[in-house]
Amino acid sequence: MTSAPTDVAGVSVDVAGLGAYLARCVPDAGPLSGVELLTGGSSNLTLLATCAHRRLVVRRPPIGLIPEQSHDMRREHDTLRMIATTPVPVPMVHGYCGDDSLLGAPFYVMDYVDGIVVQTADDLAVIRPSARIRICTDLVRILAELHAVPLPSFPSYQPGRSRNVMERHLKRWHERWRGRPHRDLPEVDRIAAELDRRLPASDALTFVHGDYRLGNTMVDRFGGDRPVLAVLDWELSTFGHPLTDLAHLLAYWEGTGEVRSHRAQGIAQAAGLLDAQAMAERYAAESGRDLEHLPVFLAFEHWRAAIIKEAIYQRRLRNGAAPADVDDARSGVDSHLAEAALRLAR
Repeated sequence: MTSAPTDVAGVSVDVAGLGAYLARCVPDAGPLSGVELLTGGSSNLTLLATCAHRRLVVRRPPIGLIPEQSHDMRREHDTLRMIATTPVPVPMVHGYCGDDSLLGAPFYVMDYVDGIVVQTADDLAVIRPSARIRICTDLVRILAELHAVPLPSFPSYQPGRSRNVMERHLKRWHERWRGRPHRDLPEVDRIAAELDRRLPASDALTFVHGDYRLGNTMVDRFGGDRPVLAVLDWELSTFGHPLTDLAHLLAYWEGTGEVRSHRAQGIAQAAGLLDAQAMAERYAAESGRDLEHLPVFLAFEHWRAAIIKEAIYQRRLRNGAAPADVDDARSGVDSHLAEAALRLAR
């Protein structure tokens, strides 16, 4: 006899089936007692599965129609398994399930990391000011360590793909913009043309996270020597130029002038944290990389973020999301484009 599916924040969960899968996947977890939403919205959905002896995290794609090859759970699972062999801290993964009947989509299971996610300055209230500087230095150290991992370590690496890496990335993201529904925003094409002119020709290539920022890490609430406990949300990871990751981190660290495209951008003013300039200098020291063209990479990251958020805006429109959520996505697109233009004007 099977039980009726349980609705968890819009996800139809076969609790009995999921429990049976977890029992096979993580035998020491014990019986499943509950499932709840941890995070959701524009990114992959993260569910907390509470079992008798431990808590586990289950990740599946967002609700609604998604582009083909986006939100690939198998790829994210395999990436985490690979990264776990490097110095970069990530949750341990336990298995991938392609059976849509349990959660309505493929998913994978990983350990629950007991910490806090810091999105804004207010989230730092539980962390001692004396420990906050270590968060900054740990973020930069981990990023430099990720970019130092030898490329042949990654099974998907193909030698020779490093030529003109930014030219290829710019072309791919511009094609993504053209190939999906979007509003009439001519500044996307204008910024793309300027980026094509100013991005440096470079063969620098590393594995990049693709969305590296404080809000995508789990932090030790007690602020230990290594306060960043895990780097999360690897769905945009790929092979790319390392300065795109640094630029992304800094784009979400401080705004550009008076423009703010994300609520996290006030965090650099919090007591005990480094500002963006100091973070960049520390990365240069850790990695030995030249940051001469960092402002252009910052513009690229804001432009790329605008394309991603326009896709989120369109999906929220299609799915009948709350008006406030639709407005938030739309304003995010406009603000990222404004920041990209300001970065290029400097």
